[in-house]
Amino acid sequence: MSDFEGVLVTRADIARFAGVKRPAVTNWERRHADFPRPSEESADASSGVERFSAAEVLAWLGQRTIPANARQPGEPEGTTYGDRFRSALGGPRSGALIKAVDLLSGQQAERFRGALSHTDHLTVLLTLVYLRGCRPEEWQRIVAEASRYQFAHSGELLVRFLTSAVREGLGDVHAQLLPALSRNLGGARVADMVRLLDDTGPMDRAEHAEAFERLLTRYSDLLGKRAGDFFTPRAAVDVITKLITEGAHDVHSLHDPFVRAGELVSAVWETVAAAQQTPGRIEVSGAGVGEHPLALAGMNLALHGIPDAGLWPGDIAPSADNGPGHRGALTFDRVVTNPPFNVPFDRPVEGSNWRYGPPPRHNANFAWLQHAVTSLKPDGRAAVIMPDIAAFSANPSERRIRAAMVEDGAVEALIALPAQLFASTGISVTVWLLRHPTGSCDEILFVDASHFGSLTTRVRRELSKDELRRIHEEHRSWTEARDARRPFTGTDGLSRAVSIEKLRQMDYTLSPAFHVPRGKRSDTRPADRADLAALAGHLAAVHERTQEADAAVEELLGRYGL
Repeated sequence: MSDFEGVLVTRADIARFAGVKRPAVTNWERRHADFPRPSEESADASSGVERFSAAEVLAWLGQRTIPANARQPGEPEGTTYGDRFRSALGGPRSGALIKAVDLLSGQQAERFRGALSHTDHLTVLLTLVYLRGCRPEEWQRIVAEASRYQFAHSGELLVRFLTSAVREGLGDVHAQLLPALSRNLGGARVADMVRLLDDTGPMDRAEHAEAFERLLTRYSDLLGKRAGDFFTPRAAVDVITKLITEGAHDVHSLHDPFVRAGELVSAVWETVAAAQQTPGRIEVSGAGVGEHPLALAGMNLALHGIPDAGLWPGDIAPSADNGPGHRGALTFDRVVTNPPFNVPFDRPVEGSNWRYGPPPRHNANFAWLQHAVTSLKPDGRAAVIMPDIAAFSANPSERRIRAAMVEDGAVEALIALPAQLFASTGISVTVWLLRHPTGSCDEILFVDASHFGSLTTRVRRELSKDELRRIHEEHRSWTEARDARRPFTGTDGLSRAVSIEKLRQMDYTLSPAFHVPRGKRSDTRPADRADLAALAGHLAAVHERTQEADAAVEELLGRYGL
């Protein structure tokens, strides 16, 4: 039974809810013999206005895909007028797709996955959700093929159909995701999975995007420590999205040089597109390591309304020639990224093309920061997630680069976030807000939100909406004060603007914890530069030993197949 059984709508209502002009409804009626007839219940209405069954109109509109040039911001390829109608009329989601995905990836996974590993099983599920949500014609062919089989074990042939459909939607590079699974399909019940997903009611694009994200989260949880190169936590995404999209009315290009599963750049795109109401004018691109993450990123972006994002293979550490996936001197209005932390280079780093000098061979953090800056157009801005150590590292090369970035006006603000946001590591992180270099610096904003957040599990922390709002308000207040050329007072224990003279005295230490006072303290002795350098060196050494221990444990577990 439909959610709208018994609900009546006028022609004007149909036009408004479907997002079209009133004459379009009259045109539909005249041209299509199967358009719903007016309800008999409204035939004798004193107003003389005919009304239609909302359920019948929804069913009819659900068969009509919105053309590309008529889609609204946030509407991905394949959206129907029925999707708009249901959403505008306030119809609840059926929730059936979410339930099916939870069933197939949770308690019933063993029944369906056969010889596939848990992660490969989730890869198949992610692909099926993408195809049902974004490629309706290919999905129907897959459903028809699945229905031909009398037995559930029909995985290999169906995967060929899935591969072909992915190639049609995302291109040859992404289609390599599935063939490698064929030899391990064994008793995987792919046909049953297709039929179960198909039997989840009307296609709701937003519900498909939610289902995809739930599967990505489960995928990340299964990877454990290895998820460090895969997924950005929601709290970090929410912090960056609002900060980087303020005043984004002239943004036409977004880029993520380490795109992971596309969760960060898609969130920024949605916010910018909603503000501009011109999503077709915003180019989205990204680079990633490995075919698997790139394919998942392509699917995720398509489900969020970005089917034609430019994605290319990258590297785990950028080089001086404009970074991974070198595409000439590409520059962008906004750059956002969550690169891998503290990774060593596998090639020489010396050269004259680094704007602020070559980073140390053992750590690519300042290669990523330089890459973000050099990828910006004039007036462009970037947000990069970094481990805390990057803000106060005593390594001579990193300190030199940090100082040069500050003096060149490339650093706008640093926001310290709490520990335990990431599934793969418990370390604290800092968001670096960067801009196209201005050539000089007067002050930098520091926000210390490291004490924010609450534990949602034993090892995971989340930020509340109020905490996110407070972070964003501090940045907005600072921006408004600068525009009005008045001093920024900051908030005790949360934010402070620090002058370039003070930063020079602090030897370009940029950790918010060093600059934001935490209430009254009995010891008011100013920090000594030598003490700070010694502390930074000690923390760097501890961090390096921790990484070595983690690597040794991972290697040991790998020997036992764990």
